[in-house]
Amino acid sequence: MNRRIVLISALAPAATAYAHGPEKGRNGGRQVEAGDHHVELVAKDKTLAVYITDENEKPIDAKGFKATGIFVVGGKAQRIELTPEAANKLSGASGVPLPADLKGAVQVTLPRGGTVQAKFE
Repeated sequence: MNRRIVLISALAPAATAYAHGPEKGRNGGRQVEAGDHHVELVAKDKTLAVYITDENEKPIDAKGFKATGIFVVGGKAQRIELTPEAANKLSGASGVPLPADLKGAVQVTLPRGGTVQAKFE
């Protein structure tokens, strides 16, 4: 096998993984893929906001969506229920201040049924 083909084959998975890593979303938060959607996470003080867009970055109406965020804050698990607030935004409140670089996941229940999960590491 040609050395170039071997090198390209070895690098392709790394390039794919990098392309799907967290990106910065329109609202300044970290954005990841979750099924056919993009989920952007924005934490400020004790408020958590999640913005949902389609694969083309077009906002999706949050009506009918539900979500739960589960994160580790200060060594303790925090569960935050999120409900539609406006346009493509779901939000919820935490009992403790949230760092901007939250680690955990958001499970989104879709209006048509089924769920997708957005992991933030």
